[in-house]
Parts: sequence; C-alpha cells; structure tokens
Amino acid sequence: VLGAAPAGSRWKITRFAVTVLATGALSVLILRGVMPSSLEGARGGFRGFLGWLGELHPLVLGVSIFVILSEMGRYWSRRWGLTADFLAHAAAGSTKRSARRVVLTLAVVAIAAFLTRSSFIAAYRVVGPSMLPTLEKGDRVLVDRTAYGVKLPFSKHRFGAKLPQRGALVVFPMRGLPGTTGIETVVKRVVGLPGDKVSFIQGALVINGQPVRGCDAGPYVDLTSTVTVRGRLVVEYLGERTYLTVRKPIEAPFEGTTVKPGEVFVIGDDRGMSTDSRVWSEGHGGGVPIDGLDGRVTRVLLGARPDGRLDFSRLLAPPLDLRVRQPGLDMTLTDQRIADCV
Repeated sequence: VLGAAPAGSRWKITRFAVTVLATGALSVLILRGVMPSSLEGARGGFRGFLGWLGELHPLVLGVSIFVILSEMGRYWSRRWGLTADFLAHAAAGSTKRSARRVVLTLAVVAIAAFLTRSSFIAAYRVVGPSMLPTLEKGDRVLVDRTAYGVKLPFSKHRFGAKLPQRGALVVFPMRGLPGTTGIETVVKRVVGLPGDKVSFIQGALVINGQPVRGCDAGPYVDLTSTVTVRGRLVVEYLGERTYLTVRKPIEAPFEGTTVKPGEVFVIGDDRGMSTDSRVWSEGHGGGVPIDGLDGRVTRVLLGARPDGRLDFSRLLAPPLDLRVRQPGLDMTLTDQRIADCV
C-alpha cells in the first residue's frame, strides 16, 4: 500500500511543476513576442538567422530558450541564496560544469529535434490562398512524416513505403518538379493515384471517366486577403473524405492525363488560385513522386486570423471541419447549406 507523500516532498514536486510551467510560458512568450519573424529578419545577420530558425525549426529554438532560462534560474537562485553550498560549488568549478551541461543539453536537443522533424513529425506554415477554405493563410499545420514510410535523414529511401489515399492533404517541395520554378514547400490534396486518368469538365473533377460527386453550397467570397477570391462553394466527396472546394464560374478545361507509376496527381481546394498538377508540364499535367512527399497533414497545429493574429480556437483542430471562416460575417446560411449537402 502506498502511503501519502511527505509534506516536504509534495512541496518540492509542486515547486518543480510551477517552475517548469512558468519557464515554459516565458519561453513561448519570448519565442512569439521577442524573436523576429522571417520577414523581420530578411535583411540577414543574426536577426535573419533567428528568423530562419524560428520559422523552420521552432522546436529547436523554443527548447533552447527553455534550457537557457532554466540554467539562468538555477544559477541566480543559488547566487541570491549566498549559501555555503553555492560557494562550495563555485569554488569547485561548478560554473564551468554548468556551462558544459548547457552546451551538451542544447546539442542533444538540436540533434533530437532535427531527427524528429526530418523523419517523424514537422510543422509547416501555410503561406498562400490555394487551399481555401480548408486552410487559411498563416495556419500552422502538423505533418506526419511517417504516413508514407519512414525516411532517414539525408536519404531518399523509405522504410515501409505506403501509397497515399485519395483526398489526403500532403506536403512536398516543388523543387525539381517538371514545369515548376518554385522552391518552396506546399500543401495540396491528392486526387489521382498511379494509373488513374484525371480530367476536369466544367470545373468538375473526373477520375477514370467517373465524375467525382459534388454539392453546390452557394456563393463564396473572400475579401480578407490581398487577392479577392470569388466562386462557388462546393462540397466534394472523394473516397472516404468529404471536403470543401471553391470553383470559379468559368473554369478552363483540362483534357486529362494518366498518372505515372510512382506519382500522385495533386490539386488545391481553391481551384482558381492553385498552381498544381493541372498546369505543370506546360499544361499537360504532371504528378508528384510519392518518395518526394514530406508527409500527410493531420492537424491544424495553430490557426491564423485574417489580420495575422493567432486563432487559438483552432488549436490542434482537424483540417477537415467543413467550415468557412469569415470574421464579422454571419455564416449561418452557408453553414446550413454545407450541412444539407453532407
């Protein structure tokens, strides 16, 4: 039978928990409020390095700040106490040992974060409107990098390679794709698998000669970005997935292409604003190599509002919530139309 913990032990546990939470909260505030963004650090130098690190490796930067703050707190708590224990440790060179411990801890954190991000899980920020209304510009999404096999760092080989499902949201770099000039990493939706014949007739997706089911949910207008998006909101049903798309009143036809072995055909949910498999290879269509996929989007890590502020109401939300977010507008009728379609 386990007895109750002594009062001194409970106090130590409580103090430890409070210290960790306070240090973690302060680390987040510094990471979000003090560290420069990638745009603020665009001129280079040390601020540019911090902006790059915070954009691509926020876990490394956040944990590093946490470790540094923890060691600073440990040092000054001893210093202010002026205890014999502190003086004895200082005389024995504990300050040097503490510095070595910080460096070693940061190195371990950096290596662990790099391995985690490169092989298991990563976070990406949406920078364009091509996935409206599913993903907002500025959304941070969580990507499972093991969804299509485990990929070792600095290697293209995957262990346990898997085929994506139709309708999945995938992340991949555009560098090297036929007919593309971008180098950024983008998120799109998989609609075609190897061997599929993919085409569009009057904006409607057709796979292997069968139109993909869709339901019109009314007009769609987005006035929050620098580019005004207008079209028809359509609920589309592909495989086991149901999601929202935006179609222009007049869509350019796409006669179709057959997806090559080892590739997938991807498109954006905002069909009129997306540069995707339809336009690559000079408009003849092009796929994305499956071994080039970074992973599958599983959650919205943190949402973004049109004014750039973070939207904590979407913390760890599923990316397929079938909602249109237009702050300040009554979306009751649109929500009802979507519900009727579903």
